[in-house]
Amino acid sequence: MDGIEDLLQMRTWLEGLFTQGRRRTSDETVLESRAEISPEERAVLLVGILDDPTAREDEKSDAAMDLEFFSGPLVESGLIRIIRAEDFTSVLAQECAESLGGIWARTGRVDLAFMTPAKNEVFGILGVRAPHLLPPGAF
Repeated sequence: MDGIEDLLQMRTWLEGLFTQGRRRTSDETVLESRAEISPEERAVLLVGILDDPTAREDEKSDAAMDLEFFSGPLVESGLIRIIRAEDFTSVLAQECAESLGGIWARTGRVDLAFMTPAKNEVFGILGVRAPHLLPPGAF
């Protein structure tokens, strides 16, 4: 199987797992339908949505914004991967950069190696949420 088929199978499996024994309402997402999903499982599913070529733009947008509330290498690398793939210019890339900046503001650390290409978005978020993390003369 190629990577896309594997991802689709994983997504289908996770959706089935998360909705077992319960119907979700029409305005409820898979993630909201099961409160007992662990944060780690939610993060994996959200990153999977970002990487899923069949996911709708609104699903990817929601996933990008929701990832701000998670941490870890999987989350950060997923956000960075989308920002780079979108060449830093799409709305999705900007939402990913905002989430990445929010994660860095919350955790109190910044990945300086990545910051240069996404500097404006990240500096904007850090300027509001954690100005102490900005280098002198950032603005």
